Amino acid sequence: MYSKWDIGIVLLICALSTSFTVSAQQEPAEMIANTALSAMPAKCITLTQGRQCFATVTLRWKTPIKGNYCLYQVGENKALDCWYNQQQNVTTFEFESSKSVQYKLVAYDQEQVIAHTLIEVSWVHKASPRKRRWRLF
Repeated sequence: MYSKWDIGIVLLICALSTSFTVSAQQEPAEMIANTALSAMPAKCITLTQGRQCFATVTLRWKTPIKGNYCLYQVGENKALDCWYNQQQNVTTFEFESSKSVQYKLVAYDQEQVIAHTLIEVSWVHKASPRKRRWRLF
């Protein structure tokens, strides 16, 4: 009924469709591995523990695929910035925090986090539990 060639072609088509399905499933993992998100400066230093740290921070990102991306502070629902049909970009903002803050790059179409970066807050002096009172005499 069917020749060896017919069966061979059907098997080849099945094998090719399976390989395309596997590569499509691996694409998000490869995209995440090849995406870069960096902060400059990555560390903000304040004088005393618990005080606000202020800095002008530049976040840079680059992905292997053009797409729609948004940048969020972890724990916040509002996007810091969004880009459409881009593969890389830069944003600058005023950082103000007493704790380290993490940022994430989200592929807007897929609602998938593809990169993280951290701005670490550190201090020169540890906070003292007692208050110092100055006296002249």
